Amino acid sequence: MKLANVFIIFRKEFLDVLRDRRTIVSMVLLPILIIPIMTLGLGTFMSSQIKKLEKAQSPVVVIGGQWAPELMALLEEKAGLQIIPSIQDTATVLQMLQEKSIHAALVIPEGFEGLLSADRAPVDSLRLRLLFDKSKTESEMVMARMKSLLQDYREQQIRRQLEIRSLPVSVIEPFYIATENRATEAQMAGAVMGMLLPYLVILLAMTGCTYPAIDLTAGEKERGTLETLLVSPASRLELVLGKFLTTMLAGFITASLTLTSMLVTFAMGARMGSDTDLEGMAFSLDPLALITIFLLFVPVAALFASTLIAIAVNARSYKEAQSYVYPLMFLVIIPAMTSMVPGIEVDLRMAFIPVVNVALILRNALMGSYDFALIALTFLSSTLYAAAGVFTAVRVFQKETVLLRT
Repeated sequence: MKLANVFIIFRKEFLDVLRDRRTIVSMVLLPILIIPIMTLGLGTFMSSQIKKLEKAQSPVVVIGGQWAPELMALLEEKAGLQIIPSIQDTATVLQMLQEKSIHAALVIPEGFEGLLSADRAPVDSLRLRLLFDKSKTESEMVMARMKSLLQDYREQQIRRQLEIRSLPVSVIEPFYIATENRATEAQMAGAVMGMLLPYLVILLAMTGCTYPAIDLTAGEKERGTLETLLVSPASRLELVLGKFLTTMLAGFITASLTLTSMLVTFAMGARMGSDTDLEGMAFSLDPLALITIFLLFVPVAALFASTLIAIAVNARSYKEAQSYVYPLMFLVIIPAMTSMVPGIEVDLRMAFIPVVNVALILRNALMGSYDFALIALTFLSSTLYAAAGVFTAVRVFQKETVLLRT
């Protein structure tokens, strides 16, 4: 094998990749644009929609309001609620919920507030029914607001009963619970990045490898240029390595751009304040985490590149290669999502599961936890999987029946 030939093939293939608009979109534009759209764009839009719903007047029917004048006064004072006391039929209320003409309904039992002051009122006679439609976002939001208001009303009634009986509040509140978040801003940011970043970077690295792998194999078959390469002085091994390095570099560039885009976007989101959930977080990477990320993504990109080339070269056309390759995307998505699953920790067994090991190691690194033995084992196992992928791709390229299949 001559490295000069490998470099010539690599340079030629990489220039071809840069001329392909589909590859540029998947390798450059997608990682740069998808993160801001998913976080800032979608997050800000959802936040504005929720605020809009909170400010809107939500129609709520109250059945039996005459039995609880004090509660009715509290409901009518609550901003954002349009109380409708005129409808007293439950069937009509249920129909209105289905038609979305109201967002919730409150059913007050007969003689409710009078029974509150009784010593031994039946429990069933003091049950307030809050009707809503959980399949509708507006209805669920109104239910939550109504429930909070009813809890405040219940608290008032409890305190009134304690005063009547000359009992202290400590009877029902013997102690208070105060929660304190002791995590630093950097730790909070690490928790967010540790959950999302491995998944997005792995997924987009796979996407970045996909189009070059298809174009440099099935695409060349379709264009009729693969035969020209086969009769060149370069050996099959040199051809595979040139295409492999090109595809691997495309995936690595995509992963790097995704990482950069995510850090910049999250930092901007933290500065935007209450419009996002990232307020008060300090998004940055310490050098050790950065080294770990790039160290592990070399074999991961190599594994994706070699596997995709070995699969795509079997196709007769670009379209057929897409049908072969895209199912592989789902096989990558599921293990990449382990970074989002709580309770799964990297150990000796997990270090040998491809993609899963990298996702979990990166999550720990972003949260400031480093197990160098497991990092080394993950790097070694991922490198072995990548080498097996390259070996398979070379073996496939040795078969004339595959390469000349049109």
